[in-house]
Amino acid sequence: MTDGYVSRVGGAELPHEHRRYYAIGGMTVRVDADLAIEERTFAQKFAQFEVPGPGADTLTIHHHFELPDLQGEDLGELVYRKAPWAVYRKGKSWIYLGISPIDGDQHIYQVAVFNDDHTHLHVYHDAAAAQTWREGKATSLTMFPSDQIMLARVLADRKGCYLHSGGVVLNGRGLLFVGHSEAGKSTVMKMFEGVGEVLCDDRNIVRREPGGGFRVYGTWSHGEVPIVSAADSPLAALLFLRKSKENRIDLLSDRAAVRHELLGTIIKPLVTADWWEKSLDTIEHITREVPCYEMRFDRSGAIVPLVEALAAKAMTAR
Repeated sequence: MTDGYVSRVGGAELPHEHRRYYAIGGMTVRVDADLAIEERTFAQKFAQFEVPGPGADTLTIHHHFELPDLQGEDLGELVYRKAPWAVYRKGKSWIYLGISPIDGDQHIYQVAVFNDDHTHLHVYHDAAAAQTWREGKATSLTMFPSDQIMLARVLADRKGCYLHSGGVVLNGRGLLFVGHSEAGKSTVMKMFEGVGEVLCDDRNIVRREPGGGFRVYGTWSHGEVPIVSAADSPLAALLFLRKSKENRIDLLSDRAAVRHELLGTIIKPLVTADWWEKSLDTIEHITREVPCYEMRFDRSGAIVPLVEALAAKAMTAR
């Protein structure tokens, strides 16, 4: 069942009403569907990420609106089970079953089949999903709780990762404000509305550039602040957020401590040994090459000119 479905990704060209393309993190995501894709199918936040066609690095997602018959099907080895997913490994395929968190509920509402490196995906939905699709405003391209289940996996192979962070472009340089929930990411992003270009207030992508250095990309995975941007920029600095009664920015010199804290903010998909190894290598290079600071701030906005000065300094250092 699985290898056959995966191998058919990338078949004949579909009509426009059944296919769309979206750019994120230096990649293009092609979305195909058995039902028509309308302007309202995906939430408005995706509009600025939409592009006219495939790129040099294109991932594929195909939506089907009928569940396959799994009775008697060998799904392979169970490698993970915790609602909402049971994940199996079979040959060169990964099979994700959407399961209920309720004990005793055996209903499967989704079957997702990835190829080996998670670059191609078929998603099979139950009958209720067709109505959801027609109602529109889907908040993810995969129709999962989060597209990071796919994207965070493939980024590791591309020397990149998702970070819990707010992102802003100032003076052509990207700044990431790093921290967990309640660290103040959304508060800081509100301060920078109209000052710089807000990328996303909760999750941004960092990738190594071919010529060296790192680049930050905005994503559609916003939190409290519904502002997103498809822009990208060279990454000038990471600022670790600390709520405080004062406003100051201090350079962090303990790289081991920075690495430990940054690892705590990386977005994790299905974790495997090879994913961890690649992600650890990326984090190690980020902490070695990108200036890292502790940013203490209050709600007054007095931190903004200090950050602007930091961005201006990074600009002149190019």
